This record gives sequence, structure tokens and C-alpha cells, in this order.
Amino acid sequence: MVEEAEAARDADEAAKKVIDLKNEADQYIYNTEKQLQEHAARIPQNVKDQVTGDISSLNEAVVAEDAEKIQEALERLKNSSMEIGKAIYSQGDSQGEDQGEQADNEEKSEEDKTEEAEKTEESAEGEKKDEEKK
Repeated sequence: MVEEAEAARDADEAAKKVIDLKNEADQYIYNTEKQLQEHAARIPQNVKDQVTGDISSLNEAVVAEDAEKIQEALERLKNSSMEIGKAIYSQGDSQGEDQGEQADNEEKSEEDKTEEAEKTEESAEGEKKDEEKK
């Protein structure tokens, strides 16, 4: 009976490993597809094709329920999905610089307006004091 329990334990551990890998794969597929949809305009077509192919191979491995195949396909998808981040980040840098310059210009113009308003207030106060002296 103890031998049967140990044998069942090994089988249960293997099944648990496959289930955990399938869950991780499903999560990664969902997140990657979501990134592809959200940032489709900023991702090059060759990266989209690579990621889509890796998602398909991972889905096939999940259906086969082979832990090694799932692990290999998951690693490939992780590596190819990093390209999504690289594409978004590289385009984000160039757009971020442009937006940063625009923000700096807006801040300067607001500072100028504030300074002008303060000068106007000071001159108005000075005129009031002059009128009071008269």
C-alpha cells in the first residue's frame, strides 16, 4: 500500500507540474495577446508574426500535455515577446523626447505668464500707493 502511494505521488507530481506549466502558459499567452492588441501600431510586423507563431506552438504543446514541450515553447514565447517590449520602448523613447520638449516649452510659457501677472500686480499696487500719496 505504501508502494502504491509513492507511485501515485510521483504521478501526481508529474501531473501537477504539467498543470502548473499549462496555467503559466495560458497566462503568458493571454498577456502577450493583450500586448499585441494594445500596441499593434507600434510593433513591427515581423515581431508580430514571430510572437503569433510562438503562441501557436505553445497552444499545441499545451494540448499535447507534454511538460518538456510546454516548457520549451513557453521559453520561446517569452524570448520573442521581449521583442514587443523592445519595440514599444524604442519608439517610446523617441516619442518621449518629443513630448518632454513640448512639456518644457509649455512650462516656460506658463512661467512667463506668471511673471507677467506678478509684474502687472506690482505695478498696479505701486500706482495705488502713488494715488494715495496724492
